[in-house]
This record gives sequence, structure tokens and C-alpha cells, in this order.
Amino acid sequence: MLRERMTEGLKGQALTTAFAEALAGKPDRLYVQLGIVSGLPGTRMNLVVAQQVAHDCVANGARADRLAFAMAQLSPEAAPGASEREFLPVCGVLAIGWRAAAEPSLRKKVLPILHDAAEDLRFRVREAVPLALAKIGGAMGDALVVEVAGWMDGFFQAAAVLLAMASPAWLPALDDAALVVARLDEAYRLARDAPRSASRYPGHKALVDALSLAPGVLATRFGVPVFDRLVAWSDTEMPELRGAIEANIASKKLAGRYAADIVRVRAALDASVPPPRDPTLIVHGMRSRGKKRSRR
Repeated sequence: MLRERMTEGLKGQALTTAFAEALAGKPDRLYVQLGIVSGLPGTRMNLVVAQQVAHDCVANGARADRLAFAMAQLSPEAAPGASEREFLPVCGVLAIGWRAAAEPSLRKKVLPILHDAAEDLRFRVREAVPLALAKIGGAMGDALVVEVAGWMDGFFQAAAVLLAMASPAWLPALDDAALVVARLDEAYRLARDAPRSASRYPGHKALVDALSLAPGVLATRFGVPVFDRLVAWSDTEMPELRGAIEANIASKKLAGRYAADIVRVRAALDASVPPPRDPTLIVHGMRSRGKKRSRR
């Protein structure tokens, strides 16, 4: 999960000059310069520079919107994954998120773009969406929790909502526990009720990963209502969801203040352990599903 860092604007003559040209409608040099400093292709993308671009877009207001929206919507053909150009839509996604946080009139335009970017073929673009969404959430608070209710029917979108709500940028602005718990429940049901074949989908894995992290973080703010849902969710035989619940109560941040709640979640998990298969029900003569005996 990407995390926001405190940043200021772009540094260096080449980048600042290229950014000024891009604002004037000539983005080619900026795209080249951003590719050079992107850290891609590689394992560590330069998130600081991406946030510097977003910072400068906010500083330039509406004048930067054409550039920000153009970058955010660059196609996989124009900005292929696993290349330095993948960095461009990442910068754009963050920039439109930062702008929507600062300018309420942009939110209706930005949220659908972020919704689609949440399931982008390029994983770094997908990872930028919770950061952008959390930035808007920091400005909108509980109102955005209502707005993203329609996101909870897609694996990647639901995962983005959970990670964004658990972000330090949005979490302090959340006050309505019932709204937050509603989004958690919707995400859990989406993962639980998916067909078994969905367990192979990257989106389903992303949602389970988010369910392994976000409830524990949200519990640090809302406490008992979140633990109540973890108790209710424990009534499942799905190993990945049981593992997600275990991961949440393993958080050291919860161990002291919420020790009693952790105990009751663990008790609920223990009580719902599937019973071992009864060997007396095995019908003799049925074909074994183990390894075939080698012929001699």
C-alpha cells in the first residue's frame, strides 16, 4: 500500500521548466523528464515526485486541470505498464485527487475517473487510487463514505475504498461509525459471496488483502462497532477470510486498549472452526483421491 508523504513542489530546473511548458499546452518535455526520474521500470516508483506534481497542480489551480486530467486518463497504449511512462497516469491520478480535495466543483468529474482507475490494467495506477481518494476524503469526511457506496460492487474498487478510509489522510475526518461499518460489511459480503473461481482473480486477492488491514486500522478509531463485525464475520469456513480476521486482531496497536475485544473475536473464530471430517462416514471401496500406487 502506497503512503502519502509530506512534499512540496517540483525541484530542479529541468522539471520546473518542463512543467511550465506543460501548463502552456506542451507536455512532451515534462513527460520525458518525469520518465527519467520515475524510478521505472524498477521495483521502487518515485512517489515523492508524483506527489510534487500533484502539489504543483494544486498550486496552479484550474490552470493545471487540463494537464492533470490528460495524464490521469492516459491509456495503457500511450503509457504502458512496466515502463517509465506508467508513471504519468500515476502522477495524473494523484493530481486530480489533490485538485478535487481543494476544489469541490471537480469532485463529480474526478470520482468516476478514480473509480475506473481502481481496476486499471496497470497495478501502479491502481495503487495510486486509494491515495487520491483519501485526499478527497480528508476534505469531505463522512460525505465521501456515502458517495463511494456505489464502489462496493467491484473487487478493486471496494479494496480502494477500504484502504483509503484506513489512510492517515482520511481516517481523522471520519466520525460516523455506522457509515464506515456499512462499507466494511459490503466489502466482506462481496468477498464472501464471490464464486470460488474468483479466488484466482487479482481483484479478489486485493479485496482480501484490504480486509486483512483496514478493519484493524479503523478499529483504532471506532472500537467496538468494528470488533462486532469481526465477530460476525468469523462465522465462515473460507480460509482466506478467516486469515484476514486473524491478521486484524494480530495488530500490536490494538493489543492493549482492546484486549477484551480481541479475545471475543478469537473466541468466535475458535467456535466456528469447521469440524474434522468424520472417518466413519468414509465409504469403503470408494476410489482414493490420493496419489496412485506405482505399478510393479
